[in-house]
Amino acid sequence: MTGPRLSIIPARAATDRSLKPRDLQVLCVLGRHTNDLGWCRRSQVKMADEMGCARSTVFEAVERLVKAGYLEKHEQEEVSGRDSAHWYRVILDPVHPNLALVRNADEPTDSAAEIPCRPAGTPAGISAPPAGPEPAPPAGPGPAPINDTSLTTPLNAEKERGREDDQKAVERWVKKTHPGWPSYISDSVPKAVSAAFALTAAERETAADRMAEYVASAKVGGRTVICTFAVYLAEKRWEKLPPKVEVAGRADDYAPPFGPVWMGWVIAAVIGGPENAGGATQAERWPKLDALYRLAHRGTGYRFSERWHGLKGLMVAVPVGTPQWIEWRDHFARQGWPWLPDPGRVAYFPAGGPAGLAEFEHAVRGNHDAGGREAAE
Repeated sequence: MTGPRLSIIPARAATDRSLKPRDLQVLCVLGRHTNDLGWCRRSQVKMADEMGCARSTVFEAVERLVKAGYLEKHEQEEVSGRDSAHWYRVILDPVHPNLALVRNADEPTDSAAEIPCRPAGTPAGISAPPAGPEPAPPAGPGPAPINDTSLTTPLNAEKERGREDDQKAVERWVKKTHPGWPSYISDSVPKAVSAAFALTAAERETAADRMAEYVASAKVGGRTVICTFAVYLAEKRWEKLPPKVEVAGRADDYAPPFGPVWMGWVIAAVIGGPENAGGATQAERWPKLDALYRLAHRGTGYRFSERWHGLKGLMVAVPVGTPQWIEWRDHFARQGWPWLPDPGRVAYFPAGGPAGLAEFEHAVRGNHDAGGREAAE
């Protein structure tokens, strides 16, 4: 048999109905590696691989064990500031329910049979064993660990609840953003969540905003295989892109080709159907749309009214060549809608893909301002 033979955990955990099966499993995994003082240092990613589950599952189990008083956790950071494997201490004894009931060992007793106070679990006449040979855990960059769980657990409860909420928010962000990445189908979602969790909210916003630019620049550079979404986030690869150039013009109504406002008008136009259904050519059936496409060929944008700018929050970037891009192109073909001119790198479409067009159409109809007007050059 290879590996540890025993796992040292508090017996009360085996019958604690408030624990989930995965919580008990995580506690047993940690109990396999603790030293004589109950400490060990383990990576949540490696524990997840060991148990065959997602890293987020291990994270949630650890948070519940800390709150229930079975585990003490001390976070560690690398010199770079990124998270490292944390220190854990399996808590074998619960917090005393009423310290006032503990007898003062220095006071005399009426019973002659009273034996002197000695460490719990040490037989009479035998001295307590010496301290274990292993040193205390090394000091990290933060304050020294506090081993009294009656102090650490209540004080950290609010912080741990906040981390749990942050974890859920990050998972929602990944679920929304990750599908736009070219290797989404084969990517590891737990690794993407772990990488995203290490970023600040502002960094995640920037990563999503410049994601399409990075994919396009990688293709321009001749790459046939693009890194995973987790690597893109962990290495902050958007920082290697050149500074973002804003389109000059009147910010109140100008919109560049294939951007969220421009594409919002295009999607609304094709949903509404051809302006002249009896026309013999595309230009005759869709004269306004054809004129907009011809302007886009020259790289010229358009000026739209406030109505269309108000809808840009419903649009998301879709890089050329991704599964989402192909899905939109096929949908245009099935509906007989004029497909876009070559956008170069990316174009915006309503969030949710073709299946979400009903919601977008409802928003368009609810926004009853006037339509666009031609750009002033």
